[in-house]
Amino acid sequence: MSNSPDRLYELLPAVYRIRDAELGYPLRDLLRVIAEQVDIVEADITQLYENWFIETCQDWVVPYIGDLIGYQSVHSSGTKQQDNKILNPRREVANTIRYRRRKGTLALLELLADKIAGWPIRVVEFDRLVSKTQHINHLRSSTSTTLNLRQVDGITKLNSPFDELAHTVDIHHISSQEQPGKYNTPNIGIFVWRLKAYSMTVTPAFCLEEVSSNCYTFSITGNDTPLYTRPQLAKDATQIDCELNLPIPIQRQVLQSHKSDYFDSNPNPEEFTKSLQVWKGVGSKLHLISPEQIIIADLGDWNYQLDQDYIAVDPELGRMIFPIRQLPKNGVWVSYHYGFSADIGGGEYDRTLLDSTAHFLLDVGDIQEPAIFSSQQDASALSEFLRSQFSSNTQRLLDAYTSPPPESALIAALLPELNQLLLGESLYNEQRFASITLSTKTKSLVQQNLQGKELIRCNRLLLEEAFPSQIRKHYAHYTVSQTLRGNYQTITEAISQWQRDKPHNAVIEIIDSGVYVERINIELEKNQSLQLRAANHKRPVIRILDWRTSLGDALNVTVESGSCFVIDGLLITGRGVHIEGNPTDSIVQKPVTIIIRHSTLVPGWSLHCDCEPRRSSEPSLELFNINGCVAIAYSIIGSIQVNQDELEADPLPINISDSIIDAISIEGEAIGAVGYYSIAHVRLTIARCTVIGQIQVHAIDLAENSIFNGIIFVARRQQGCIRFCYVMSNSRTPRRYNCQPDLVEQMVRQKTELIDAKQLFPNRVQPQFNSTRYGTPTYCQLASTCAEEIKCGADDESEMGAFHNLYQSQKEANLRIRLDEYTPANTEIGIIYAS
Repeated sequence: MSNSPDRLYELLPAVYRIRDAELGYPLRDLLRVIAEQVDIVEADITQLYENWFIETCQDWVVPYIGDLIGYQSVHSSGTKQQDNKILNPRREVANTIRYRRRKGTLALLELLADKIAGWPIRVVEFDRLVSKTQHINHLRSSTSTTLNLRQVDGITKLNSPFDELAHTVDIHHISSQEQPGKYNTPNIGIFVWRLKAYSMTVTPAFCLEEVSSNCYTFSITGNDTPLYTRPQLAKDATQIDCELNLPIPIQRQVLQSHKSDYFDSNPNPEEFTKSLQVWKGVGSKLHLISPEQIIIADLGDWNYQLDQDYIAVDPELGRMIFPIRQLPKNGVWVSYHYGFSADIGGGEYDRTLLDSTAHFLLDVGDIQEPAIFSSQQDASALSEFLRSQFSSNTQRLLDAYTSPPPESALIAALLPELNQLLLGESLYNEQRFASITLSTKTKSLVQQNLQGKELIRCNRLLLEEAFPSQIRKHYAHYTVSQTLRGNYQTITEAISQWQRDKPHNAVIEIIDSGVYVERINIELEKNQSLQLRAANHKRPVIRILDWRTSLGDALNVTVESGSCFVIDGLLITGRGVHIEGNPTDSIVQKPVTIIIRHSTLVPGWSLHCDCEPRRSSEPSLELFNINGCVAIAYSIIGSIQVNQDELEADPLPINISDSIIDAISIEGEAIGAVGYYSIAHVRLTIARCTVIGQIQVHAIDLAENSIFNGIIFVARRQQGCIRFCYVMSNSRTPRRYNCQPDLVEQMVRQKTELIDAKQLFPNRVQPQFNSTRYGTPTYCQLASTCAEEIKCGADDESEMGAFHNLYQSQKEANLRIRLDEYTPANTEIGIIYAS
């Protein structure tokens, strides 16, 4: 289709166009109008043709094409990361015919699980694992054989998804909810791994000095943790996945037989592409231990005798031993993978960082010495220009100013007029800044045609560099690393520089996954903001020791009115976090903001080898006299202790979402206060959380889609609501809506014939976890035997608790729909959770 408006006119013979020109082009104007309508008709015809094909059709046509080929839609998983809801069906409809041509193949079933649920799976035909008597004329050497006790590798894989041994017939149905069977002729098993393999890159190993100076754990918290396989992409998409393609725990026998597949021999830590690496040394002088020097052994009792120049590794426990006469003098560093359910608690996963540079306008406290704007103090070209932009009232206040501190009236007059200059383009010219040395970054900014936020930022930098002692820095960024890449090697050094610079907003960013053993004390001034965070794709550890004999130790933070403190992406172990406000702050002053996101404050401070906490009764987070609000998101935290002045201050708002609050046991205090009654002066808002322990607070504004595995006591029950949660019996809460076990008890009361089983129903819906110990891969993961009322009990029919946003119940339902569609006839299929 031509875009020329005269395309019809140009088709006319020249004689008509000549005569039309003589008359002033009336015919051309008419044909232009007709051409517009012709273009519309042609575009419609072209679109009708494109609507024949799924790749080019309009969005409204996709359901009709799907209906023509018998496409069956599935439920929306509700994940925030999902693509456009229209594009998803288009892709699935487009692949329907291709999938049907491969119907019944094992590789297709694995592909469906990845596309529908995002789960890695392995499909097993149990017919091949059934012990059969073969016909003598049709012997099949590939058929599974009976158990050979000398075949260690086969015994290790027994009853696993990689089992190769023959079994007697199991008459249970594979789809049975009570006791599913496996080994039978029609059965096909779908082994699903819900746990992901998360990396830890070049991080220190933990020396267990209480055992011996040559004993180490891969986990920096000192607990046993199984090492996981980093999934490798399958070379052939038509073959089913093997052990190297799945995020599974590494077994000793498998690692011993295939060291080169798991240990990465690349000496460059930045190119870590396999599952394991062990280093000796420090900083930039790391020495990679080759796989040939590593012996795979069972270190369950730490009793293993080593030859010189070798080390022993136990992948099932995450332990490591060095020869007692060859101790690593400069430390041990490891790269490995651990298993966990979701992206919470911090780790080397992708996460969004908070923007600390969003507000560049001047605020109270940014102008430290207004004398620079006075004609008596400064006669520079820039100062003269600024004075010329001020109103007569502001100039009068400047002339009256003699010495600091400046009066509030002067600051109030200067701020709006200076901010108006920051919004415009008139601040910078070469003559005005000729005598001022600008940084390379600022020089590059002034050469650009900036607008909006970037223009304000550039103008703010110009003022800061022109008057470095008089105008507070708006933003400063300090990088910390134990290698040479960071500006500072310790967090304490970065904090000291931050205290000298006194910027309005600052970020102290740790750019490696190292361990920092330091005493950290942070004091924020009024209206000051500080982020203590990990860089994206890093998981640093702050280990706090018992430094002082007569006083308690913690990561201490002191906040003032209007200040903001953020902990982002960190794991804090050894002690807790102590945040204290100014008790003299009144309610008219600006509120304080405390944010903890994607971080772990280890429950019980630190762990034994079996993941048992060392200090189970100690709080991980202590809040004293905070006049503001606290927000916790995507984090794992031990008990929270709040100490507020109930007479002088309002209840402290605490908002918790997508997190785990772990008081170690259901009798422990998850959220409370010091004292006989231990009722925290708190207004709690909590969503999609798993809480282990008791909650005693002033009020709950809203609680939804959460599991409270401990008694709740709320002092003020007239306000607030708890909806779609599990709340233990004997709790005193605000009104509840669609909570468990309330719904089950209500159903029992309506059915009098089941009155004898009344006491059993609340126990039936009690949440069951695969583990409640921090440090285990299945920490706070709902067990497969957990009641459906919990696994599908949220307001969107997802599971209650911290892993709500995984939408596992919807994914399982969608997967079953697709498996039923593409499974061969006369077969039974069952989903088996391997993790």
